[in-house]
Formats: sequence, C-alpha cells, structure tokens
Amino acid sequence: MTYKTILAHCHDVRRVERLLQVAVPLARAVDGHLLGVAVIPPFVVVPAMDGAASSVTVEDHRIAYAKDLAALQGKFEDATSERGALSEWRVVDASFGTAADCIVEQGRCADLVIVAQADSEWSSSALLEDPERVVLSVGRPVLVVPNAGAAVAPPKRVSIAWNGRREAARAVFDALPLLQHAELVDVLGVNSGQDRASHGDLPAAEICAALARHGVKCQSSEASAVSGDVGAELLRQAKAFGADMLVMGCYGHSRLREFVLGGASRYVLRNMHVSVLMSH
Repeated sequence: MTYKTILAHCHDVRRVERLLQVAVPLARAVDGHLLGVAVIPPFVVVPAMDGAASSVTVEDHRIAYAKDLAALQGKFEDATSERGALSEWRVVDASFGTAADCIVEQGRCADLVIVAQADSEWSSSALLEDPERVVLSVGRPVLVVPNAGAAVAPPKRVSIAWNGRREAARAVFDALPLLQHAELVDVLGVNSGQDRASHGDLPAAEICAALARHGVKCQSSEASAVSGDVGAELLRQAKAFGADMLVMGCYGHSRLREFVLGGASRYVLRNMHVSVLMSH
C-alpha cells in the first residue's frame, strides 16, 4: 500500500506554505502524484429585509479571491518544482455549495487528503475550511496540518490512539505508508471508565505484531484519561513521546443533517500541536 494520489487543499495564502511543507516531501517520499486544489468561495445569499421582494446574492468576495487563487497557484508551483514532485493544480467552484463539499468530492479519488486545521480568526474560515466535515464525509484518510507546532512529513515518531474499535483499526492501516517511514511508533491505549465498561480491555499487542509484519518498529504504552478527557490525554502523551504525528480514528455521526464529532476527535482538531491523521 502507498499513497499514489495525494490531494492538498490550498486555500489560505498565509498558511499554504506550511501545508506544502508537509504535502510536497510526503508526495516525494512515496513517489505520489500531488494534486493541489483551490476552491472558489461559494456565493453568499442575503435574505430579503425591509420589504424587499427577493434575497440578494453577494459575490464580491469571490471576485476578490481571484488574487489569492493566483498567489496560491504560484506558491504551489514553486514548492513542487523545487522538490521535483509529480504535481497538478486544479481550481473548483463551490458555487452555491460549500468548499468542504468540493474537497470531499475531489478527495474520494485520492489515497490521502491533506487539509489545514481550522482558524476561526481567519475572515474566510467559515466559507473555505471545515476539516471536521471533510474527515467525516470523504471516506479517505485525512491528514490535518496544525496551524502551530510540529508539521513535518514523513514523520519520524508517531503516536497511535488505539482502542480496538473500527475507526482506530482503519486509521492504523490507512496510515501504514507513514508508519513504515517512521523511526518509532507508539501504540497508545488511553482508557476511560466508559471505554472499559463498553469495550473491555483491548491490549495493543496484536496491532503491534501486525504492524511489525509490515516492517514498522513499534512499542505499546497505556495511559488513563483524567475525568474521561481522552482528547487532552492523547495530545499530552503525544507530546511526551516527542511525536510529530498522531494517528487516530475519528468518531462522529450525522444528526438532523449536521455532522457531529465525538468529544475526543473534536478536542484534538481544535487543540492539536502535531499533524493528525484521521479516518472515519
């Protein structure tokens, strides 16, 4: 298994170089095709007010974003030409949909999708980024690059959040090309009282043995989440291990057509200090 097609969502001029510092070396390491995708922001529909006959469709922000599209393409082409990566640039239009939906559609034909952690302070965040929706909807592994902290690829030290569930198992094997490049992998079992009651003891020995057959050098460790705060404990243990990447299953479901993340997944995505590979 390897990543022959890697999609990188290039959306913010301020952060795209950081994203490409992960995407380009990774694509080169696995001899993969790197697809840089930028999304034209969706139209904004303003409801009718003060007796107006109809709503108003706003597109000034779409026109203004054209300058960013040109800058994003230039940064992508500079990064890929310098590193000698196989690459392709693509622009898609969100129209009346969402940017996340565009990335989901494009990403379903990729082996790996790379996106940035959301930045609520960025003025275009609501229109152009939604990593939670991408992770829950795309059906492919998603590598989320933090806005601060460790952002390197391929990783040297990787923490795996392991509890024996379906999502965790999928994440481990989705991450296999990265794990095979790592110097050491820590399979971490974080137990909360609820997990033990629902799923019993799930030792990491079996998954370590399976990974070893793929040439992955790994160890296992355990930790207990204080007050059931699994997400915070995962990040604490990853930092203590010196990990530059965390691999974990993403738990969530749709409710009334809205996507709802599990508590640990939500906490990690909002407080991450290392790159996180998630599978759902």
